[in-house]
This record gives sequence, C-alpha cells and structure tokens, in this order.
Amino acid sequence: MPQILDQYGRPIDAAAIRSPQTADSAMLAALEGEFDAHPAKGLTPQRINAIMSAAEQGDLIQQLELADDMEERDGHIYSEINKRKQALLKLDWDILPPEDASADEKKQADQVKEWIRSIADFKRRILFNMTDAILKGFAPIEMWWELEEGFLQPRFEWRPQRWFTLNEQRTKITLRNNAMQYGEPLRPFNWLFHLHPARNGFVSRQALARVLMLPYLYKNYSTRDFAEFLEIYGLPLRLGKYPSGAGDEEKRRLLQAVVGIGHNAAGIIPMGTEIDFQNAASGVDVPFSTMMERMDAIQSKVIVGQTLTSGEGKHGTQALGNVHNEIRLDLVAADADLVNGTLSSQLVAPMVLLNLPRANPKRLPRFVLQVPKAQDIKAFADSMPALARAGMRIGVEWAHDTLDIPKAGDDEEVLTGADPAPAPGDPEETGAPPAPPAPGAKPPAKPPAKKAALSAGASERGRDALNDLVDEAVGEWQPLLRPMVQPLLVALDAAVQRGESIEAFRAQLPALVDQMDSTALAGQLARSMFVGRLAGEADLQLDPRDSIGH
Repeated sequence: MPQILDQYGRPIDAAAIRSPQTADSAMLAALEGEFDAHPAKGLTPQRINAIMSAAEQGDLIQQLELADDMEERDGHIYSEINKRKQALLKLDWDILPPEDASADEKKQADQVKEWIRSIADFKRRILFNMTDAILKGFAPIEMWWELEEGFLQPRFEWRPQRWFTLNEQRTKITLRNNAMQYGEPLRPFNWLFHLHPARNGFVSRQALARVLMLPYLYKNYSTRDFAEFLEIYGLPLRLGKYPSGAGDEEKRRLLQAVVGIGHNAAGIIPMGTEIDFQNAASGVDVPFSTMMERMDAIQSKVIVGQTLTSGEGKHGTQALGNVHNEIRLDLVAADADLVNGTLSSQLVAPMVLLNLPRANPKRLPRFVLQVPKAQDIKAFADSMPALARAGMRIGVEWAHDTLDIPKAGDDEEVLTGADPAPAPGDPEETGAPPAPPAPGAKPPAKPPAKKAALSAGASERGRDALNDLVDEAVGEWQPLLRPMVQPLLVALDAAVQRGESIEAFRAQLPALVDQMDSTALAGQLARSMFVGRLAGEADLQLDPRDSIGH
C-alpha cells in the first residue's frame, strides 16, 4: 500500500491501523484489571481540592471517577446531562461535499454516507458514546480498520477515560502505559477521540465536571442532613439514666434500649435504670430543601444554560421557558459543531484517504449534524408580506434557509394560498382592460402562471355586498371615533405638560370615560346592522360589485 498522510500531513502506518493500539496484551491486562475507587464516598471540600490539583498535574483518574460518581448518584445531574446527550441523538446527519464541489467530490461524499449508514447502530454506539465528553471533557473510542468488500472499514470499541493521562507539557491526552511516565501518544487513524472543552485552560481543567463538584458536594451535605432530620422528626428525645457504678455492659444495654424504643416503641431495661422522654424533636425542612433547590438551579444553569425547563416551573412562566429553550438550542448547536469537527477529521477523512486514492486531503467531505433553526414561522408569515409591500427585496433562497424549509423539487406539488388582493384601480379590481403601454416603453412583464402567496392558510372567496358595507363603514372610523378619544387626548397632552407620572394619569381614566361621546359611533353601527339584517331577511340578490348604499 502506498504511503498515506493524514489531514495534518503525518505519515500513516498502514499496517498498524489494522489492529487496536491497545492490542498489547500486557498493557490491556493492566488497564482492564483496575477498578474505580469511587471518590464520592466521604467527599469533603479538602478532598475535592486534592482531586483537582492531582488532575492539573497529570493524574486524571480521580477526577474522572468522581465525575462518574456524580452522574450516577445525583439524579438531577444525570437528567440535565442526558438532555444534552439526547438532543444530539435526535438530530439528522448528512455528509456534505466541499464548497463548489466537482462531480468526483460529490461522489466521494455519497460514498462516505453509504459507508457510515452501514455502521450498525451508528447513533447509539458512536454518537452516544461521544457525548460522554460533555461532562468529563473527552470521550475515547478506539478504532481499527478491516477489509470489507474491497474497502477498509472501521471497527469501534469504547474505552474508559481512566485509561488516559497527560503528556509532559499537559497539552495532549495520551494512553497510559506503565513503561512510559507520560503515556503513549495516540496513533493517527486508530482513535475517534472526541474533545469537549467546557472552558479554557489546560486539558485537565476543561471538564464540565469540575464546575459541578462543589454544588454536588453542598447538595449531598443537605441531602444527608435532611435524611437525618426525617429520621428523628416528631420523635421525643430519649434520655437514659444508669445508676452510679454501672458497668460498660449495663451502659451498652441501656443505650441499646433507648435506641430501640425510638424505632420499635417498646423495650426492656434492667431495674434501677430510667428512661426519660423529653419534648419531641421539632424543626422545619426549609433550610435543607432551599439548599438542595439552589444547588439544583446552579447545576441546571451550568449544564443546560437555564433553569425554567429543568424544574417544575413554579418560579417562571411558559413564555420565559420558551425563551430559555432557545438558549438550550444554542448549546445543542455548539455541541453539534464539536461533534461535526471530530467525525469529519477522525472518521470521514480516514475513510476517504484510505480508500479513495485520488482524493484531495484539503477538499474532503464533512460530517454535519443538522441543527434546526429557532425561528418563529408565524411571525415570518405575518411580517414578510408587509415588508415585501414596503419595497424590500427578500430572496426566496434566504427565506428557505432562514426558516429551514427545503425547496420543493421541479416535479413536486407545492402549497399555495390566496392570490394577493388587487390594489384599488388595478384592472382586476375595476374590470377595465389594462392601459396600453406608452410609446417606446417596454411591455409589462407577463405575470407567472402561479403566484406564491405569503399569507399561509388564506382561501379564495368572492366579495359580496356585505363586504362593501364593512369597507365603507371602516373607512369612516376617524370622524366617528374623534368625539370618543378627544377628551382622552386633551387630558394626555395636559398631563405631559405638567410632567405627571403614568400612575397619576391612570388615576384620571375613570373620570374621562364619562366625557367620551359614543353617540356617532353607536348610530353608525346601528344603521349598518339594520341594513345588513334587512338585506339578509329579504334574501336580496345583490351584485357583488354594487355598493349596498346605492
């Protein structure tokens, strides 16, 4: 096989990539023989500080194990992290050729798409394992290549993060190897190694778990104290008294009786000893629940960027929750960008370079998770017709891209709405033939056979005499409403001149209602209703183009 370079120009050992880097039986046995120490047991602030410091010096094991414990033992952290993971798994994916792609480059993209589709359970086995990097900073999947139907195709195996350490400069992650102090560099094309930096700094400080450690600890303290509170709440304090000179065995039996009476409501004690029942234990759970709720809120802000869609919503509204959902969408887009970069450079690029010798390493296909755009289609449908009538030149391509609506093919049926109403004086409105063009002027462009209606959902209906009645009545709204609003406008001007506050002006409104004359408006409404009802009861067949007032 000719020499192959990766996307960074480094030579690839074509023989080495046919087997896993961890194929060394001695190294694999040493790594697989390790078990988690579960540092969450007996966790204290001092212990967290020691774990973080060790990670900064290259020992990542305890930090990674604590991250595992936090996700496993804290249901809220698990739930919020799972939201981030599932949001990526719900996205559709595609393989796109480079910009201005040639025919060969488009074929390359189609071929890679076919190869990836052939990977069994690709989303669950690859994408889901990659999302473990959201909490821990990185997610390793070992990869090797086997010949299948004439092409080298990858095989995958997830590896625990605790198998890795840092190089001497603390800038790269390496594979732990007892024979090498700073680990063994990862071989190109042998790893699908996804990095997810939650913050700036060295690799060991980029994990989201570091931000969550103290909130997890404080909530754990409160949960433990709350459990103790519930255990004794409402129970009387039992105070045992032993006689002078009692031995250790007698004291032990008395203590056992005191404890047993608290749980069993019955017990026996030797003669000469006493048990006094003091006032029942009292208190409230507010301090404990408040601390737990606040730590939950911090965890939600750290993981999903907001709180209203992660709790019960008692402190927020649906409208605010919808806004915060868009903030979550920004996080999904950022997560997707990181995944796209990893899969494009570490999976798609090797697939092409190993199997398609004519491929240009600088113009390779790319993996894309398709994140929906947070746009309000109804708002666009309401505003775009008005903007178009105002003279804005809105591109159809831009509208499709902004609303994430694919363009229909040439042979597809398309949704249509009503044709826009003709402006007054247009030939369609008056029924008159169009005026001939002026001498030397270009004839008007022939209208398209089908007009695209911007107002979705509208239907074509013929006008009738009642429509004309409504139009005529609406056209007279200004003189009819002037007697009603004039007292309000005069009072408003006076308030502005005096510099009154909104509250002071609001207090005047009830008195202004009596000054508002609605006689003209009420008379016009009564006449219009009379004419409409008369026409309906008489079943008059009126010409739709005749005004009912004529």
